[in-house]
Amino acid sequence: MKLERLTLNNFRQYFGRQRIEFSKDEKRHVTLIHGVNGAGKTSMFLALNWCLYGKDVISNIGDLISKEAMHQTKLGQLVQTSVELVFNHNGYRYLMRRTQGAVRQVDGTIEPYPHEEVIMKRIMATGEAQDERSPLTIINAILPANVRTYFFFDGEKIDNFARPEAAGEVKDAIYLVLRLEVLDRARKHLKDLVSKYRKELVQTSNDEKLTQLELRVKEEELTQKLAEKQLAEKQAEIESARRKTEEINEQLRGKENVSQLQIEREQIEANLKTERLELEEVIGKVQTKATTAYQIIAKPIVTQALSILDEKREKGQIPSNIRQQFVQDLLEKLICICGRPITEHSSEYAKLQEFLLQTVPASLENDVLDTNNILRVFQANGANKLNELNELMQSRVATRDRIRALEARLSDLHIQLKDSPLESVAKLEKNRQEYQADIESNLVLVGSLKERIQKTAKQIEKLTEDIKQAQKSSAKARHLQRKMELAQSGAKAIDETYQTFADTMRQQIESKTHDIFRSLIWKDSHFTNVKLGADYNLEVIDRYGKSARPELSAGERQVLSLSFITAMSQVSQEEASTRYGYSL
Repeated sequence: MKLERLTLNNFRQYFGRQRIEFSKDEKRHVTLIHGVNGAGKTSMFLALNWCLYGKDVISNIGDLISKEAMHQTKLGQLVQTSVELVFNHNGYRYLMRRTQGAVRQVDGTIEPYPHEEVIMKRIMATGEAQDERSPLTIINAILPANVRTYFFFDGEKIDNFARPEAAGEVKDAIYLVLRLEVLDRARKHLKDLVSKYRKELVQTSNDEKLTQLELRVKEEELTQKLAEKQLAEKQAEIESARRKTEEINEQLRGKENVSQLQIEREQIEANLKTERLELEEVIGKVQTKATTAYQIIAKPIVTQALSILDEKREKGQIPSNIRQQFVQDLLEKLICICGRPITEHSSEYAKLQEFLLQTVPASLENDVLDTNNILRVFQANGANKLNELNELMQSRVATRDRIRALEARLSDLHIQLKDSPLESVAKLEKNRQEYQADIESNLVLVGSLKERIQKTAKQIEKLTEDIKQAQKSSAKARHLQRKMELAQSGAKAIDETYQTFADTMRQQIESKTHDIFRSLIWKDSHFTNVKLGADYNLEVIDRYGKSARPELSAGERQVLSLSFITAMSQVSQEEASTRYGYSL
């Protein structure tokens, strides 16, 4: 486990949000936190432990909340404290956040909420955050609670239209120009009708169960609307932070003394993203191979079985020299192999019985021979699987080494910029780091909110089905039920149509923007493509397959924006100026 960042919000003496970045440099890997007595070193240590292990590390939860935050909170209102930790473990980056709420009572005491909120996300190479459903299990697998004190101990006790950040603006432009708001309004209208018909159904049936179901649906719908509002806010904050980050990048590229450092950093960040994607792909292949590599585990047993079969073959027992049926026929006919008669109690008869005991049925003999062939193929496959796994593990190690080297260089560049003698550069770098951290934190919240919206939508769908089943069979109820089902089907169809239409239009705009841009730009042989991705970022691709956005001149960015606006106009078959305030 390598710590990257710790963020405290209203935690003990840390009023508001405070953040510390830990060193990721492979050589300069010690982070020293210095302060006088009572400055908050122990509180920071406590915050780290509480984030990972919860209330077990403190006796009174109320003591965690900043007294200043509580003082500024009105009586009866909620105040929250949270600690967020970003760390790296085995090539994966994790973000863990623990939040505790409390209410200030009239008598001045603090009444904590009975439950803490714990969120843990694995940050993917794409920047997306994947939910981890068992954070405590993962933490205890990485660093069990019963040994944490040997790794986390108190020293005092031996103690971030042509700019990538314009994606939201590009998306809004397409939304307005292509009149997607018509579909949006239709969807909202149909959903309102569903709520209206459902309410009428409850009133018609006058059933207590239906009343309760309707109340639950309203609660879920309220939760969904609140989550959608919060999602929009967080996405706006992410876009704002990305825009400010890019502005800082441009300023750094424009400063003569540090421009090369910034250009190198952007290249490293691109390479790092590629390597992380490759690492995830290799790990996925290892997992797939491992689940089908049972031949490797069975190798000792298979080797032993083949040894036994080889021994039997060397002794002539498999295949046997004499067929069992042949000996049985001789015994039944009382005839010797030479053709003369024998008796049951003769030495010849006894010898034939001995031969019979040494033979095996033909079917069993064939099964044994088939098994021998199968086991040898099994053994060969095991060896191949082992070689494949070894190659994948070597690739995994090599990729991790490259990632570490890139991260180390990235950290070194950050330090050089942060410690620059030019105050403006150091300030820009500090702000950039803050924006990058805000983006990561909000991406986690976006993932949680999206999951909550999906979960709520499923719950509403289930409750709606329960209401449907609970309806009485009156003619009016059946009529209302049918109208509600039609409204639901319409809303669902619009949902599907909306996304399909938006994607189709985005691809058409991308194609036309590409054609128009290449017809206007003089360096058409250098800029080979224009991409408008699902994230609505406009990217110009050069002949090397790389993003050429950073090297676009001011004029070229204007041409790109003009190409995009014209493409929208052509796709929508109307003047973009009437929809988005531009004159063509």
